[in-house]
Amino acid sequence: MTSYDDTTPGRDRSDRSRLRAVLTLGAAGAVAALVVAGAVSAGAGPTGSDPREGSALVTDWTARTDGQQVLGGEREPGVPTIQRIRHDDVQFTVTVAPARPGPNLVRIDALHVKRPAAGRPGAAGHATKPAWVGTSEESLVKAVPRPGTDGLWATVDLPEGSGTVLVTHGRWHRVPFAVETGTDTPDTALWTGDDGPECVAAATAEVLTGALPSACPAAGLKQPDEEALLAVVDTLAARGVEELAVEHDPSARSQQALAAVTTRAEDLGVEVVDPATAPGERNALLVVSGWADAARSLAQVSATPLRRQPIRSDGTWLAPWLLSPGVVDSTAGAMVPLDFDIRTPEARDFSATLATYLPGQSPTSSGYAAWRSQHAQDPLPLALYAASRAAYMPSQPGHEGHETQVAWFPGGTVTPVGLPLEPPVAR
Repeated sequence: MTSYDDTTPGRDRSDRSRLRAVLTLGAAGAVAALVVAGAVSAGAGPTGSDPREGSALVTDWTARTDGQQVLGGEREPGVPTIQRIRHDDVQFTVTVAPARPGPNLVRIDALHVKRPAAGRPGAAGHATKPAWVGTSEESLVKAVPRPGTDGLWATVDLPEGSGTVLVTHGRWHRVPFAVETGTDTPDTALWTGDDGPECVAAATAEVLTGALPSACPAAGLKQPDEEALLAVVDTLAARGVEELAVEHDPSARSQQALAAVTTRAEDLGVEVVDPATAPGERNALLVVSGWADAARSLAQVSATPLRRQPIRSDGTWLAPWLLSPGVVDSTAGAMVPLDFDIRTPEARDFSATLATYLPGQSPTSSGYAAWRSQHAQDPLPLALYAASRAAYMPSQPGHEGHETQVAWFPGGTVTPVGLPLEPPVAR
């Protein structure tokens, strides 16, 4: 369990109105100093002392004056830090979590904020260049996409106390961000593993509300999610499904979900099989793994020639936490049980808040669940939704349910199709 006792001195825990902060851009002189520091560091010649010693001082100062806290307040150990800086007309938003000593997950979003003049390369190239992350020139690792999510990601080891995360997007470009990690050293394996991006999405959603982050969603199966999965099994059994292929991974939540689904399916006379097993006549796929495994496994099937793909007579079904563009993009379409509707004002408010403070981060069901938990919003009755990133139905009067929802799923739909069915009499 992550502890939050070692807060930055002088911080008032009752004052968590981070959204009152207004983003400001770093001074141009500081950026110039940063570029000079990077050049000196990268091109040092044989001298009597390590030139990085002086550059490190400039880098640390720049990190603390230019890297603006997106949500205001001070950097606090154990609370994901979200900072933004504009460099070469590229707006970098960098999230570091869980902000503790040891391995941390770093998310990078780069947004081009100014069109370059005609004939000048400008920043357009910088926004698409590879990014490297580390705590020094010698420790840089490449930030890469991860399956099931957006953004670029890297794992970086941070020291106790104050530190600097260095982001580079070219030979001479070094963008530093300050972090405070405290002294507690909890296990950060969930944060840096496959479930890390979901952990970050949930934690940042909670921080957006002014709350402290709670446990990573993949740490265990929550009751609403279990009830939704059992409702899926009941519905499939009522429809006459004989086989249920369950895609799962080693995470605690997935294993608990597998156990719950298997028990209910066996009670209803539905055989649970491995997804690699050739499907029978009445068969469905239920995915209860995390974002990464779900995206990889679904994408692998989608990339298989159609004649060799397994035929799922009753479709593909996703666990509630898998409503993520990165997962839904991996398959032609899927069913998902949800206790909210992305078209409600509350869900739209969440997506609008993300767009304002974390542009580049797509809304997800896990993020919204964390956000909703801090707003005392009652869930809707559980319903079944068809999720697809390909919108086939045009917007027409009387067909609002089929309209493209730009904020949540650009170019796609999350359409309510019905309520779960009552299970047949247990066999």
